[in-house]
Order: sequence, then C-alpha cells, then structure tokens
Amino acid sequence: MSRLRNFSRNLATSYLQLGVNIIYSLVSIPLILHWLPKAEFGLWAVLVQLMGYLSLLDLGMTGAVARLLVDHKDERANGNYGSLVKTAIFVSFAQGLIILAIVSLGSPLLASLMKIPAEHAHTFILLMQLQGLIVAFNFSFRPLGMMLYAHQRTDIQSFNDMFNLSAQLGLLVLFLSNGCGIYSFIYANVFTTLISPLYMYWNCRRLGFLPRSGEWGNVSWKIFAEVFNYGKDIFIMGLGVQLIMASQVIVISRNLGLELAAAWSIGTKIFNLFSPLMCRPYGAALPGLYEMAARGEKERLYKRFKEMVILTGSLGVFLGVCLALCNSLFVTVWTAGKINWSHWNDIFLGLWLFFSALQTTHINFVNVSKQYAGARFVYLLEGTCFVLVALLLGGRGGLAGILVASNICQLLFSCQYGFRLSSRYFQCSWKEVAFQWTSPCFKFAGVFAPVAIIVWLSTVNLPVIWRLMIHGAVAGMLGGFIFLKLGFPPKMLLEAEARLPRPAARILQFLAHPI
Repeated sequence: MSRLRNFSRNLATSYLQLGVNIIYSLVSIPLILHWLPKAEFGLWAVLVQLMGYLSLLDLGMTGAVARLLVDHKDERANGNYGSLVKTAIFVSFAQGLIILAIVSLGSPLLASLMKIPAEHAHTFILLMQLQGLIVAFNFSFRPLGMMLYAHQRTDIQSFNDMFNLSAQLGLLVLFLSNGCGIYSFIYANVFTTLISPLYMYWNCRRLGFLPRSGEWGNVSWKIFAEVFNYGKDIFIMGLGVQLIMASQVIVISRNLGLELAAAWSIGTKIFNLFSPLMCRPYGAALPGLYEMAARGEKERLYKRFKEMVILTGSLGVFLGVCLALCNSLFVTVWTAGKINWSHWNDIFLGLWLFFSALQTTHINFVNVSKQYAGARFVYLLEGTCFVLVALLLGGRGGLAGILVASNICQLLFSCQYGFRLSSRYFQCSWKEVAFQWTSPCFKFAGVFAPVAIIVWLSTVNLPVIWRLMIHGAVAGMLGGFIFLKLGFPPKMLLEAEARLPRPAARILQFLAHPI
C-alpha cells in the first residue's frame, strides 16, 4: 500500500506541477512577445537549448546515484548509503566548477559556431556566462533531489518546481515591464536558484533522508567506479535524448534564422508540455518498479510494467490527437497571429508524440533492470541520424521536414528496439510486446482519430476562436471518455477509483462504466 500511496501522491503533484507549468507558458509567452522582439526571444530559445547540453556533464551521475540509493536505503547502517551521498556531493561540486569554466571560456566560440548575428553576439555571450553560473550552482545541490527521488518523495520536488515557476512568472513580468529586456530571464532565475536548495535541504533533514551520524561511510574509488560505470550508460542515453529532443532549435537557427527558431519554440510549446504529461505516470511508478526489481518480485513487475505500457501508449494517442486537432488554432489565438504555424506541423508532432509513447517505457526500462547492453546506444544513433539528416536537408522542407525526419528516425531506431528489449527481459515474443500489449492503444486510436478528422473538416469554415473552442471541447470530453473506455487499464482504473475522494471516484466510475 505504501508504494501505491507514494505513486498516487507523486503522480498527483507531478500533474499539479505540470498544470502550473502550463499556466506559466500560457501567460509568459504573450508577455514576452509584447516586450521582446521575436529575434531576441529566438536568441533566448537557442541559448536554453545549448545550456541543456551542459546537463550532459552530469555524466549520468544523478540518475546512477538515485537508482543505487534505492538499493541501499533500507540498509543504511553499513555506510553504503552515506558513501553514495558523500560521493554525489563531491562529484556534483566538481561538475559545477567544470560547467563554470566551459561557459566562461567557450561562449564566444559557441556564438560563432551558431552563426549568431553580430548585433546579438555580445548579448548572447554575456547571457550564456550568467546562465552558466546559475546552472553550475544548481549542479552543486543535486544530491538533495537524489535522496528525495530514492525515497519516492518526488512530490516535494514538484512543490519546489511549482513555487519556482510562480515566482519566476511574477519576477519576469516585473523586470520586463521595467525595461530589463532579455536579461529579465536571468534576474528571475537568480531568485529561485538561491531559494530552492534551502527548501530541499529542510525537507531531507525533516524526513530523515540525510545520513545520520555513523551512516556516512567513506568516499572510495570502488563506490565512485560503481556509480561511474552505471552512470556512463545513462549519460550515453541522455546524450541521444538531447540530440533527439533539443537539437531542432539549433539546426533551425543555423539554417532558417532566429525568427523561425522563435516560431518553433512557441509552436512546439504544447508538445513539450504534453510529453511530460504523457510520461508522468511512468515516472511516478519508476521508484516502485525499482523496488520490485531489487526485491526479485518479477511477476508483480511484469504486470505493473505491462499496465504502464498500455497507459502511456493510450496517453500518447489521446494527447497526440488533441495536439493535432487544436495546436495550430491555439498558436494563432495565443500569439494574436504573430506566429504562423501550419496544421501539417501538428499532424507530424502528434505522430511524434504517439511514437514516443510507444517506445519510452520499453527503452527506459533499462533503468529498472540495470541491463543497458545495446540500449545505451539506440538514442545516440537515432539522435545522430536525425541531426545529420536535418543538416543535409539544409532547411529544405522547412519545419515540416524537420518533423518528418524525427518521426522516421524514431521508428527505425528506438521503437523497434524497445519492443525487442522488453521481449528479451520478460522472455516473451516480440509480437506479443509490440501488438498484444499495445492493442488497447491502437483500438483507442482507431476510434478517436476518425472523430478528430470529422470534427476538423466540419468546422473548417468557422472563425478560429470558435474552431478552437469546439475542437478543445470534443478532444477533452469525448476523447477523455473514449480514453477511459478503451485506453485505461481496467485494474489501474479500479485502483484510481479506490484512491480518489468519493465524489471524484463516483464521477470517474460513471464515466468509465455508464449505466
């Protein structure tokens, strides 16, 4: 019951945090476009993507330590838990110093490689150095989040993120309205960067997650080697994910200019919000799956993992169709027509979301099994292939060409390999994993997608705002109903009904089992 309670709490707060993130995006983008030129917003979008690559200097240590802490958190007296925490502290501090050195010395070179226009080059370099200082500071306090994750208290991290987003929005408005321009992002980030570690430390101390006296152990080469050997596989996978998900803005800015980079950043905002929405249940379930694997509960692990595959795939269908139905209309209304976004882009984004849902549970199951083998290279091969294809296209095909390349690479690499990975671990056929496990997802898609097409065609002559309202209502209400009927694993639905407050449980029961 404690696993289910932790899963429910972590999932609920993660969705609440995502809701705050959505509000932040909905409010901040129009404000930013009001005070900043599109080229400057594109400059910040490029910088954010580049700074994301600095997270790779973590070398997989964060994920490795968090995963290994799960194995040792029940036996803290032998000092292994404390040794892992102490190792993480030293390594995180060293990584922060490395990041600081890289951004201080390498930002002029990056400005040149990214072909930043001369009038923006100085601003870009200064922004990167300031943001690098913030990222380096954050790195030094990552062990606090590792301990919270290992003890299945990611809800605390979610509350911290909610506070940060709320504070940043208020500060962003304050600084933008006072003429601070693009530096407003930096000023807003500084405040939350200083507050967050205090909140995280207080909770780790309050809940007893910090090693107590006599439990700290020693930093040893053996512990470091164990973390590094595990972390290098996470690093290779993380590099691939970064190439797949965070290289588009860089490619677009080089080939198509800063304004189209800004258009991509805004047009894919809902996609970037939907992606974690799709993955949240699996992410909340992972600490529990780790425990099942560590304790040898393979039958329970099989059943729960299969349910998560169905749930994640069905969420990919639901969110992918919703995005294809609503996103271009939403962007037009949201930006008051300042950003042009093709409906074809949304169709390819919806497919990308669905394909991501099919593979993400299988590929990332290696974090549970700790059997990385060839899986560590799949994302890297996929990301490298995508970047090469996108650069060879040189902007031909525009934004749609970028999206088509992403979808094809994902099908060829991570989708098919992920199915084979799970079939080997659970000793079942590839066809069972690829088709039988996901059959509820395809049934759901077979019903919901035609409904979306009919709605789109029947409203094509209406004003944009009316079309958006109708599409949103159909996608949310009718799509949600079909999702509960066809896409939600029955056992998990019963668990949800049992955990929800009685009024909410009755509503869910009525929707899923109408009289």
